[in-house]
Parts: sequence; structure tokens; C-alpha cells
Amino acid sequence: MNEQTARRIIDAIAVAIDGKPSSAKTFSEEPFIGDPDLHWWKQYEPPKDTNRTEALTIAYLLFSGGRIPLRGVQMRGAYFRPDKWLVGAFLKKGHASIDETSNEIVFTQAGWEWVAGILQGLAKA
Repeated sequence: MNEQTARRIIDAIAVAIDGKPSSAKTFSEEPFIGDPDLHWWKQYEPPKDTNRTEALTIAYLLFSGGRIPLRGVQMRGAYFRPDKWLVGAFLKKGHASIDETSNEIVFTQAGWEWVAGILQGLAKA
């Protein structure tokens, strides 16, 4: 998939959840070279979950198959970069952990239950 198609999918998810396109979509031609250290990611946390949080979470999981590479999800000609604020929130809330061997963000059972709630909410809309 290319970046343009990924952006369309992210916006479609955001519209389904929030009624408006996502303003936060970070793509790069190169992989993200962030610190794989857990403490670096945990220093970031948004004040509360928002519809943006939910939309980007669903997009990350859809594009990555459930294991989000810290370097970004590779696409044709681009990388979809993990949002440091969202990853920090995932980690602090127990929704995900970092697999330091593979340098991937892996959702926990609690994280998948949260995702199930997001999707059930869409079914009711």
C-alpha cells in the first residue's frame, strides 16, 4: 500500500469514529530512528484518550498486523511513524508493551479489549 491510500484509510476510520478526518498522520521516506528504550516512549502521554487516539490505534493495528514496528510501518515508498504520545499512553495504561527483541509495540490483552470496545462502539453508531 502507498502513503496516499494509507491516508485515505486513516481518514475513513477517523470519520467513522469522530465524524472528521484525522489531522495527525506522520509519514516519512526513511524509517523512524527513535530510542527503543521503554523509558523514552513512556515519557509521553496525552491527557486523555480521544477519538484521534482511537482512530490512529485502529490504523496502526490494521497496517501492522498487530505488531507495530518502532521504526514505523513500512509501506510502498514511506513509513507510517508511531506517534510517541499514543505509544506512551499505550504503555502507561497497560494496553501495550515493547518487545525489545523485535523492537515492536505489542498489544496486551487489556489493549485488545480496549480495541474491541472501540469497534463495538462503531457497530452501534
